[in-house]
Order: sequence, then C-alpha cells, then structure tokens
Amino acid sequence: MSSKTLNHLDNLIYPMIYQQMNTLRLMTANKAVWRTIVRQAFAITLGVIVAVWLTMPSYAADPTKDVADAQRIAEELKAFEDPTILNRRVWLDTEWNTFKDGTNNVDLTLGGLWTWAVSANQDWAVRLKVPLLLHFAGNADTDSDTQDLGDIKLGTGTAFRLSESWRIGGGLELRFPTTTDHDPSNDQWRVQLLGAIAWDITRQFTFSPSFEYNKSFSDEHGAVPKDFLEMFFPITYLLPGHWSVTARYEAKVDFENDNTLTQSAKLQVAKQLDRLPLGFALSIKKTFDGGDKKFQVNFVSTYYLW
Repeated sequence: MSSKTLNHLDNLIYPMIYQQMNTLRLMTANKAVWRTIVRQAFAITLGVIVAVWLTMPSYAADPTKDVADAQRIAEELKAFEDPTILNRRVWLDTEWNTFKDGTNNVDLTLGGLWTWAVSANQDWAVRLKVPLLLHFAGNADTDSDTQDLGDIKLGTGTAFRLSESWRIGGGLELRFPTTTDHDPSNDQWRVQLLGAIAWDITRQFTFSPSFEYNKSFSDEHGAVPKDFLEMFFPITYLLPGHWSVTARYEAKVDFENDNTLTQSAKLQVAKQLDRLPLGFALSIKKTFDGGDKKFQVNFVSTYYLW
C-alpha cells in the first residue's frame, strides 16, 4: 500500500476514533449505554472496513505475493499473544470487567506500535497506550457512574529472530500518573520490565511465554506501592481461513501482599482479513482464585500499517 494511500487512511480513521472516544465520555449518564457502545463500536468497525476497501489499490494475481501475504497474516495472528513479533500497527482494545457487587468497568485503550528494522534479524519498537476508563455503578447507594482518563503508558523494546522457529524479546515501559479519577491511591509512577521467548513448534502451533515485572516508585499522596510479577503462558494454533485460537494460563505474584499467587485462564479467538490490513480478537478471562471479579472480556480491533 502506498504512502499516499496510508496518509489518506490516517485522515479517515483517526478522526473516527477520536470522535468515538469523545462520545463515550458523555454516554455514562445514559441508561442505554451498553446498547449505544455496541452500536457505536459496530459503526466504527464498519466505517474502517469501508474506508480501507475504497482506498485499496488492486493487484494482479501473484503466487509469490500470495505466499508472502500468508506468512504476514500468520505473524499478525501470532502477534496478539507473542511480544517477540513487532509489526507496525494501531489498535483499540475494549475491555469489560464485571464484578460480583454489580459494578462494571469498561476500559477503552487506544494503542500504537511503531517499529524499525535494526538488522535482518532484529527489530526495535516504541509503544504508546492511552486509556479511557468508564465505571458503571453497581448496587451500593454511594456508587456512581464515572469516566476518566487512565494512566498513559510509553514503552520501548526489541526482538531478535534466533532461527526460523525461535525468537526472543524484551523491553521497558513507563506508566505515568495521568489518571483523572481523583483517587490518591493511584497517584504513582510505575516501571515495567518485560521479556518474552517464542517457539514455533510447528507451522500451526506457537508457544510464546512472557513475563511482566511491575514496580511503582515516587508514590505520592498516600498511593499504595505496587510490586508484582505476572507470567503468561499462551499457546496459539493457526486455523484455516486466517483464524486462530489461543489458550493462555496466567500467574501473578504480589510481593506487596505476602507473595499472594493469583491464577487465571484466558481463551481467545482471532481473525485477520485477507485483503484488508485489519485484525480482530475476542477473548474471555476467568480467575481461578475467587476474588471480586466475575470475568473479563476483551475485543481488540487492529489496523496494520504495512
């Protein structure tokens, strides 16, 4: 896709995303908020597909290009759960958490990943995440609907291809105390160290374990210190028709809470479009160790900058 086409797509897509986020800020007082969120999300997805389709150049059939496209699509499907695959993209992650007390939280995170090839076997990347936090009141009389900007995250990292089937990567992310929720316990800076390794067991199966170590510093206004380690063990299976399914086991060790271990499982289904630079992933996550959360659902829409 030419740079002129990409610039045209940027002018079409980004205003729609910003308009959507501004609309969601005003929606929390509406009783029909869930129906509105679904309708608006569907409209944006459809708009992106139409915009990209109308601006795509046509190509003659090329067997070599078909093989390269198949390989690219396979990597994009793996990249949802494989941090060692760095491809330039922007995405909108809609996360819905429902709790036993009747409350619901919806986090809308707009993210971007910019990558550069350092060598034939190494890539470098910079990642930015900007979240919008929506809280919907539950059964408590003192609870109320709120909408706030979350903590912005800026990170950088690199990945190496060791062989045809092995990759390794790592990075560092800084979390800024930009939230507007006026909760002093969240007023803190946090650094995250991450690492990952990936093994393509076969052409269909990939095992890509990773870890994220988080530690807060410069805790202000009575903020509760954070010091925990999260470990992820996903295995992805590529299906025909540019689909994939991923099963992931997660473990979290909270060093600030007597080394408490929390375990959970996540199941994800992803789909990449063939002729369009778009991908979608739907997942559900459930914690094994009880707690206040019933479950978590994520829907990620990704636009790839080829």
